[in-house]
Amino acid sequence: MKMKRLFALCAAFFLIFAATVFPQKDPRVLKFPDLEFKPQKPDLVSIKKGVDFYFKENHELPTINSLIIIRSGSLNDPKDKAGLASLTMRLLKSGGTKNLTPDKVEEKLDFLGTTISTYASNEFSQIVLSTLSKNFDESWKILEDMLSNPLFDKERLETEKKKELENIRRRWDYPSSVGMYLFDDLVYGKDFPDVKRTTSAGIESMTVDDVKNFYENNIRDAALIVAFAGDFNTQKIKELLTDTFKNWKGKAPAKLALPKAALATQPGLFLINKEDMTQAIICMGHLGINRLDPDSVEINIMNFILGTGSFNSRLMREVRSNRGLAYATFGYVGQGRDLGMFFSFCQTKSQSVGEAIKLMKDIIADMTANPVKPEELETAKKYEQNAFVHRFDSAMSVLMETIYGKIMGYPENYLETYIPRIKKVDLAKVLAMAKRTMNPNGLVILVVGKKSELIDQLKALNLGEVKELPLPKE
Repeated sequence: MKMKRLFALCAAFFLIFAATVFPQKDPRVLKFPDLEFKPQKPDLVSIKKGVDFYFKENHELPTINSLIIIRSGSLNDPKDKAGLASLTMRLLKSGGTKNLTPDKVEEKLDFLGTTISTYASNEFSQIVLSTLSKNFDESWKILEDMLSNPLFDKERLETEKKKELENIRRRWDYPSSVGMYLFDDLVYGKDFPDVKRTTSAGIESMTVDDVKNFYENNIRDAALIVAFAGDFNTQKIKELLTDTFKNWKGKAPAKLALPKAALATQPGLFLINKEDMTQAIICMGHLGINRLDPDSVEINIMNFILGTGSFNSRLMREVRSNRGLAYATFGYVGQGRDLGMFFSFCQTKSQSVGEAIKLMKDIIADMTANPVKPEELETAKKYEQNAFVHRFDSAMSVLMETIYGKIMGYPENYLETYIPRIKKVDLAKVLAMAKRTMNPNGLVILVVGKKSELIDQLKALNLGEVKELPLPKE
């Protein structure tokens, strides 16, 4: 008992002595130097002309993830066959090979516990492999066979076509999809290649020969980027890729004659009548900016404050929290191959459509007329810096940041300069970007909902004639 008392007295004496000799500062006034984050970069080797190999070893888990990127996609679709690139890529996986039937491919992948997925975006297509390290060799043989010796089985083609036809049939079942698809038409025009939709006639017309021709013209012997992340030996993979692509020509992608984006319709108010709706969808905006715009990084700060910052954004805070007009709302100035889209979205009760539109327009107008608040700017900058760091949270993420930057044409120092550019954004910069990229008096506004409950509210906005659009068949 005496020992415990003695220990307590000694501890108390030490604390008094430490507080006297080493006085503590109020934690609220403590200052710490900013942490410096330098993005990791993967290693790069050219296997041969037209075949580049990016890699990042990581032996924490016994898995290997691999990615092949082909620089052709939906923009390469023939004019009357929208969806052919996507169909071709899906059939690389599901259509079998000249050595393995479709069923045999699926059986072998299931046995190995390996996943291979294929898809086409606008500008490029991808084949993604994920497998246990011990099953990599066998899995890679299957992927190599898919890429070099596709069968494009006719029955599987018909199955994939039926899936796409069903997607087309259900296209207008979801109000938000109606709004977004048809807003694309108003901003870009329905034939603009970046937003062109599939049609039943186009899908039904596609044959095995169409798929084979697309493969031969856009995939086979095309320039590739091959990426590896995970538990592998770099030298062995280099040797494997050298052998895999020894006869692959690596041809540069064809240069496409693509139109420039121009606003396809005059700003104004448009309505699509959908009698089965109890709520309404509001889409508003106009053309955005190019992804290589001088403010391509800094615009993320403005977007966060306007409408991508969840409950920190003005749209969510004012439209949802303060007015209770919507559950979902957001907005941003988008970046595109040519020009992206400035897009704001809201889903609200039919009775509050007019109020919601006016409030959204007022928020946009205020962003272009007055500086944002210092605390808004500080929150946005902190978020963007922290979010950027988390873009490098895995070996594959490190690979993808570098590779996509290269594909998209970003400058070599894009990643290294990202955070410094964010840190330099000030109130004047946000206002200047808003003035340049958003026009509150030049908005295309599309409303999807029950006309009888909406028309009087829309007319009362005094935004000109309310133009009613028919709901397309497809």
